[in-house]
Amino acid sequence: MKKFFLLCLFLIGLGWAISNFPGLATQGTYDSIVLDFREDIGNAEIAKQVETIAQQYKIAPQLNSEFSAGDNVYVVKGDRTLLNALRKSNFAKDTEYIEPNYVYNIFEIPNDPMYNKQWNLRSINVEAAWNETKGSGTTVAVIDTGITPVADLKETKFVPGYDFVNDRAEAYDDNGHGTHVAGTVAQSTNNNYGVAGIAYEAALMPLKVLSGSGGGTVSDIAEAIKFAADNGADVINMSLGGGGESQLMAEAIDYAHSKGVVIVAAAGNSGDSSASYPARYPHVIGVSALGPDDEKAGYSNFGAGVDISAPGGSENGKILQSTICLLYTS
Repeated sequence: MKKFFLLCLFLIGLGWAISNFPGLATQGTYDSIVLDFREDIGNAEIAKQVETIAQQYKIAPQLNSEFSAGDNVYVVKGDRTLLNALRKSNFAKDTEYIEPNYVYNIFEIPNDPMYNKQWNLRSINVEAAWNETKGSGTTVAVIDTGITPVADLKETKFVPGYDFVNDRAEAYDDNGHGTHVAGTVAQSTNNNYGVAGIAYEAALMPLKVLSGSGGGTVSDIAEAIKFAADNGADVINMSLGGGGESQLMAEAIDYAHSKGVVIVAAAGNSGDSSASYPARYPHVIGVSALGPDDEKAGYSNFGAGVDISAPGGSENGKILQSTICLLYTS
């Protein structure tokens, strides 16, 4: 009887542990390193340390972009060997942290034949929602591959954004993913053309952090988050992610959250039992994907870091929008 009682306690404890297990975070990839210098050491000392690094390691740290100077965020090309060396160096004491500049990627699944019905809008009862709001007065920052103003975005409102990949004001899309996401948010609607958007009276802020190949660095994404928060975004959408936790990213998310910005990110498309970053961070609403049958899409991540599910497409039905290739499904 005693053994049976102990077995029951063990099973109860095991069940509790499994139900509360936070999930294993995936490990990220990177080919550059972030150095966040302390703000109290002064520009002259930072310049001296940057020069020392350049001489000692034969590679010069650079400000990540024109927006990096205020935060003293530098990036240097390097691998794990250089990362470990920098962390053990004498000038590490002059930094807040030295960490991998992880690469995050767009989330997509293979294209299948087009569907002429937007089942995803019916799935979320968008018609009833439109009776309450169509997004007027709201600015949504789309942090992705950029946005190209295709024909079915002609009547959509835009506010200035930025291209953090190429360091320029125009955030044009050379991949298609960002334009597709933008269309889902605010495609021009009731224009007798193409397809509909969910919040089609909202304004879009295009922030390009991913290249034409679909990859981008944590340092660019973090800067885009802060840019959005500082320039009037009410909502940030990130249909991207990857492995590797970043303090730089966490600080940017905390900053945007402190300014009242709602931050949403895709959970990931690798079928893992926990969300990818940035969906996994606190203050981010992690979203997993559903198919047209309202069941979890087979590819979607689930578990720790997932807060809500929404239509994302599956083998039984894709999400249809206009993009730079005329039509794009995911």
